[in-house]
Amino acid sequence: MILKQLFEGLFKCGVVVVATSNRPPEELYKNGLQRAAFVPFIGVLKEHCHSICLDTGIDYRKREMESSERLYYISSEPDAENAVNTLFEELAYRQNDVTRPRVLNVQGREVTLSRTCGTIADCTFQELCERPLGAGDYLEIARHFDTVIIRNVPHLRLGMKDQVKRLTTLIDNFYDQKVRVVMLADAPLDRLLDQGPMTGEEARDRLMLDELGLTDEASERLTLFTADEEVFAFKRTVSRLTEMQTEQYWISGDRSRT
Repeated sequence: MILKQLFEGLFKCGVVVVATSNRPPEELYKNGLQRAAFVPFIGVLKEHCHSICLDTGIDYRKREMESSERLYYISSEPDAENAVNTLFEELAYRQNDVTRPRVLNVQGREVTLSRTCGTIADCTFQELCERPLGAGDYLEIARHFDTVIIRNVPHLRLGMKDQVKRLTTLIDNFYDQKVRVVMLADAPLDRLLDQGPMTGEEARDRLMLDELGLTDEASERLTLFTADEEVFAFKRTVSRLTEMQTEQYWISGDRSRT
């Protein structure tokens, strides 16, 4: 609602606007609640802006980058967990600290990480993505640690929307802050999110539909229930995790140099 008023004001004042988006104008806020109230903004954009598609179909994060040492492990592989344990010990050996829990204060709240050493945090998926944490918590973790190990990452399903959103937010913040990530997961990176039908949350969704007074037909168009946004955003997460496994990224995230 604010976007339409803001941009109309900018255009009225003669401001030249250059913006990037991962959606064409017609797909902005796609399947969103009360999208009809948003649609006039699309007309304003089309009237004043020229759309230029820059999507070549190439993921530039995957081009011409040398892979670092193994940073993404699949739990079913022999000795995968031992390899992660060894990596933590090697990294911790270089730290002027002992392995211990750490408590971070985030806006008056305490976030406890059970196993850390200096700038290394050895975490589980449950610690990072199954607790009520958000971008502020992840930024605080990124401020203290340059390397984060994430263990026990399950084969994600669309029904795990909260966890998927948190992992997406986590990786977005870590990527922006150049935090190095080592992951031990139950599925290969390109198949980490199972995009099959949602299961296990039908009762919760049904209750929400009833409370909102929405019909089944309306619910089929809402991102809230289709998980389209989670799938869309997770593609970027996979791309970023791919880049985070490269030698160039690993070196750039080493804060011991500064």
